[in-house]
Amino acid sequence: MVKLLISIKHPSEFESAMHGGADIVDVKEPSRGSLGLPDYNVLKEVVERAKKLNMFEIEVSCASGDIKKFEPYLEYIAYTAGSLGVNYFKVGIAARSLNEARVIGSRLSDILKSFNTKLVLVGYADYERAESIEPLRVLDVARSVEAGVAMIDTYVKDGKTTFDFLTRSYLEKFVKDAHKSGLMAAIAGSLRKHHVFDAVKLEFDVIGFRGAVCAGGRGAAISEELVKELKKAIIIALKNDLTY
Repeated sequence: MVKLLISIKHPSEFESAMHGGADIVDVKEPSRGSLGLPDYNVLKEVVERAKKLNMFEIEVSCASGDIKKFEPYLEYIAYTAGSLGVNYFKVGIAARSLNEARVIGSRLSDILKSFNTKLVLVGYADYERAESIEPLRVLDVARSVEAGVAMIDTYVKDGKTTFDFLTRSYLEKFVKDAHKSGLMAAIAGSLRKHHVFDAVKLEFDVIGFRGAVCAGGRGAAISEELVKELKKAIIIALKNDLTY
């Protein structure tokens, strides 16, 4: 089953994402970048709401930022997120070198192994604009540090999508190599509902959205109805895919 990831910026959006059918509620602060680190109190409250409602089937993800180089504070953030009980810890690999990316991934992987938290390493579809290593190289790092998920997102949020920057053959290779390495493959990056079929056809395990479920742009609040529409689109795409 393909998982629907919905990014939220405030605890009040949790219920809208949950009732809309999100499988993963991703906590981040959009004003701080593509994978903006949320405030501690925001993440803590979202995790507490999930536990209070006994929504154990819904997983919680935390973004840690767009990281250009390893800094010691990252280990503290990873430890905090893991101790709160998040299921996924997302790290945007904005590093320019493969070696720096490996240091980031390795140090955080070591921390998260103490918890039941999967490390998600994110490569940018618009890596040239981000001046970072490309997603396939991030995938290599994810494999080497025993991460749980390799993801593609966009660094600049200007309406251009992952599909605007990467070819279908590139995305196919990303998914194939991820699965061959025992990694989940995830995709996001200003996606819209019409991108669901392509993402399902490409066999991504997780499809992530923020702007597409906000009534009024990426910075607005989550709409439960828009989340439901995406969930329905995934179900329809999966059924259609099975008929081929």
